[in-house]
Amino acid sequence: MEDSVSDVEEVKLLEDVKGKMEDAVVEAPDWLPDGWIMEVQRGDDGALYKYFISPVSGAKFRMKSDVLNYLFSEMDEHYLEAKDSVDHKMLPKSHECLPKGWFLEIRAGGENMDKMYKFYVYPALGVPAFSKEDVLLYVNEMKIPECDRNGQCDTSSRDNILAEVEFNPSGLPDGWVKEMVYRKTLKGTRKDPYYTDPVSRYAFRTLTSIDRFLQTGNISKRSFSKTSVHELYNFEKSANL
Repeated sequence: MEDSVSDVEEVKLLEDVKGKMEDAVVEAPDWLPDGWIMEVQRGDDGALYKYFISPVSGAKFRMKSDVLNYLFSEMDEHYLEAKDSVDHKMLPKSHECLPKGWFLEIRAGGENMDKMYKFYVYPALGVPAFSKEDVLLYVNEMKIPECDRNGQCDTSSRDNILAEVEFNPSGLPDGWVKEMVYRKTLKGTRKDPYYTDPVSRYAFRTLTSIDRFLQTGNISKRSFSKTSVHELYNFEKSANL
């Protein structure tokens, strides 16, 4: 009986979204765990489709029953344990050695927009660098690197940006990471900030919750354990999405 009710609720939710035509990210249902993301996207057929996304693994589901099965199987816990085993092998955090003022920029590219490309960005440079060697070339010799991806990734606009990552952002303790994630919505592009503590690996959504955590050690309800950006973007130039 519960499944039939939930199916009716899901259909009603999609109808409400279609009628209002507001944002592609709508208010999540009460049963969805804190930190999970609910998105409504328009398909090629013009219909609206609802997705539930795990903030830990990035796994995406269409149905409530699939989300519950995923949660009951503790897949996020297994995912984090696997990542922790990689951490214990001392995965190099090469991004932390970026000079002050530089940040990572992750863009979608490839023939079918199915790859993510990593760039090193310094606003004063004017063009993105494609490797750590290019960063050092500019820092040491003030030479602007040639940025060539064989036309596989457009850097002329901001339309294909997936994320911007800043290490040791101003105002936060050493080791913290600020990740600005870009998501397409029906109204345009939405930016979601995540601030990650390198010790607890908890991600916070606001500076207020960070301040409370640093002063009291209390973790807010909306905070959650997140995959380290050092692992997520641990590729040389590009990787499959």
